[in-house]
Amino acid sequence: MPRIERFRLADLPRTTAFRMTLLFGVLMITAVVLVLGIVYWRTGVFLTRRLDDTLMRETEEFLHTSPLEQRTHIENLVDSDSRGYWKALLLAPDGRMLAGNLDALPPELQGADGRVHSLPHGAPAALEHPRPARGIARRLADGGVLVLALRTHEVHEVRELILRAMAAGLAGSVGLALAGGLVLSFGTLRRIEAIHRASATIMAGDLSQRLPTRGSGDDFDKLAAIVNAMLAKIEGLITDVKAAGDNIAHDLRTPLTRLRTRLEGALRRGGDVEAHRAAMEDAIADTDQILATFRALLRIAEVEDGRRRAGFAPVEPAALASAASELYEPLAAARDLSFTADIQPTSVVTGDADLLFEALGNLLDNAIKFTPPGGAVSLTLHQGAGQPPEIMVRDTGPGISAEQRQAMFRRFTRGDHARHTPGNGLGLSLVAAVVQLHGFQLDVSEGRPGCVMRITLG
Repeated sequence: MPRIERFRLADLPRTTAFRMTLLFGVLMITAVVLVLGIVYWRTGVFLTRRLDDTLMRETEEFLHTSPLEQRTHIENLVDSDSRGYWKALLLAPDGRMLAGNLDALPPELQGADGRVHSLPHGAPAALEHPRPARGIARRLADGGVLVLALRTHEVHEVRELILRAMAAGLAGSVGLALAGGLVLSFGTLRRIEAIHRASATIMAGDLSQRLPTRGSGDDFDKLAAIVNAMLAKIEGLITDVKAAGDNIAHDLRTPLTRLRTRLEGALRRGGDVEAHRAAMEDAIADTDQILATFRALLRIAEVEDGRRRAGFAPVEPAALASAASELYEPLAAARDLSFTADIQPTSVVTGDADLLFEALGNLLDNAIKFTPPGGAVSLTLHQGAGQPPEIMVRDTGPGISAEQRQAMFRRFTRGDHARHTPGNGLGLSLVAAVVQLHGFQLDVSEGRPGCVMRITLG
């Protein structure tokens, strides 16, 4: 028995399931990073825009105050900001500081163009650790300058939160991908090991063994079902080959023994020329019977090979049936049998006309051979509406029992009523091979009396 190699943990990275899981894990992680990156970017844009809107709104409110209230407005803004988010500066036309908590005008706002600018180094203030801010400088009607700035700590805090979420999500995604890969790989390895073990048993010679299935209908079950069907076919073919070999040995033993006995008898009788001639004629007859058996076997093998499909062409079943009727009607009359033919025009089929004629001839030959004198044999060809053509051969012979119908198409199989009738038991095997080659259907039914052989040409 072939040695079974057990799968190890080191085999996991080489499994398709593990690699596919890692691939999907990478795709999932990429999707998470992409989504969180978009959220990170859009959140920063949104919060920054809100800060800018706040600065613009506060600037407009300042501009709507009277010159006498402007200093008070700035002082109230600074005093009410307990967290130190706001930075403000009110400069007189000559550059003197009138109010606010900024030491000087930031370099980014020197132009006082009334637009919001980023202050990457923060607004100069008394704080020890200035942070980035957004600021605006607006020149007033009297020539003074208003400066307002807001720290962007909220934007950075939200971005840091998103980054932490991204890191946690990536770690979780990687963990899930690895865990999923391990689980799927272990499950796949168990299935493969079970298939490997069953295959080793089959390779050891036990063709009755089949690959295991779980009934889940997954890919492994579908593959196992296909292989099991192939194994069943192979087992059947090997059984048929074995049975054929046994039958060949059994069927050829009698004519070979008879041939040897006759030759040995002729040798013992000495110089009698007529006796030698008779013995030689009998030996030739026995040899012809043996050669006929081998020719039939080769013919069946040729048909089963399937290469005859290359020569398929349109065939008219009516012409085929008419030719067979003309050939076998005299043979039926010679055996004192009634022969009738009911042949109707049908549609054309595709096939090998010679093989189909040979198969139909075998059916008629069997019907004539096994029908006792005074009986009847009939050949019918008809086609129903929307149905393929159908050829039927009926006889009033002994018939075939339901138990024997399947076995009758095996090589060298002969019914009890045919034991003392010349033949080799290969005729119906050839018919079955021709029908299978064409993809037609062959049915056997009770004729009451006799038997009905039906070939559906489609």
